[in-house]
Amino acid sequence: MATLSKRRRGNGWLSRREYALKLRCETWGVPYSKVSRAKVFNRDGWVCQLCGQPIDRVIRFPKPLSKSLDHIVPLSHGPGTPGHVESNCQAAHFGCNASKGNRV
Repeated sequence: MATLSKRRRGNGWLSRREYALKLRCETWGVPYSKVSRAKVFNRDGWVCQLCGQPIDRVIRFPKPLSKSLDHIVPLSHGPGTPGHVESNCQAAHFGCNASKGNRV
């Protein structure tokens, strides 16, 4: 059975998560570039940028305290916004990110 996941490295294929994100960017008309999640979390010191509490690396989705990548300016704000680029991403807890919604 074929899978939608494109996990090969080095040939331009995207993971399922990145492919879905790229489609969202195209839908909202905002720029997309590959962002290293590890680089963003290390840059932010594994601290939630919304609540200021540390992010536990072991807790997994869908727990509220699991790690999540938050867009500072949401993609749904449409053209003219930064889009999915490293400077528009920050580390957050899944629960904090979900409660933020599409607000700035």
